[in-house]
Amino acid sequence: MLQKNQFPLRLVEKHFVSSTSMELCFERPDGSPVTYVPGQFFSFHLPESSGGKTRSYSVANRCDNIRENRELRITATLIPDGSASEFFRTAEPGAEVEASGPFGNLILPAADPHRYILVATGAGVAPYRAMLSQLAERLRSNSDLTVELILGVQTPAELLYEDEFRAMAAEHPGFVFRACYSRAEPQQADEYAGYVQTQLQALSPDPEQDRIYLCGNPAMVDDTVKLLTPSGFTPANLKREKYLFSRL
Repeated sequence: MLQKNQFPLRLVEKHFVSSTSMELCFERPDGSPVTYVPGQFFSFHLPESSGGKTRSYSVANRCDNIRENRELRITATLIPDGSASEFFRTAEPGAEVEASGPFGNLILPAADPHRYILVATGAGVAPYRAMLSQLAERLRSNSDLTVELILGVQTPAELLYEDEFRAMAAEHPGFVFRACYSRAEPQQADEYAGYVQTQLQALSPDPEQDRIYLCGNPAMVDDTVKLLTPSGFTPANLKREKYLFSRL
């Protein structure tokens, strides 16, 4: 039985955005808009032939007019033998899948803090990409605002959307991009060796001034919450979303 907010999506195109992740673009067959708040996610209900499982993916769109938006772009990390990964890997343009949403509260508040710290691992950076238009507008209107984006991957080949984040940093002095490599040495000024938690600690997070977002590997999210909670961070200023990987 279909959920109240469930609807079909048709695959339009797909391409790799890193050595391990693919961006897929979907549209509704009836041409209706796909509306959401940047930072939210949709659930994809795989066909029975692909296991009949449900998997959730953050919106990766960059869109200035969401009310008229007719694309849903997601970023999927391809897991060997994963049912969702195999579906996305083999699906051709025209393939249809059921989706529901949007869901989630990993969104920007009405009033900005002094600083946003956006922390991600791998495809967990997708919701921050969707926020870029919003963030650019806020940076233009608030010269005191700072946005720090920290993206952790194993090697440079796994970076996603780094050209867009670096272009954002070049255009807006208040936006800073940091790439963290757990299995490679840095080659550029905005690259660092180690885990995202190390870079986060180097920023001296302040619960009175900062709003922190965490998205990606569950271990990273849990470790970072444990790291920040004693210093006074609460669900009011520490938002999180885990990306669960499953082969089933």
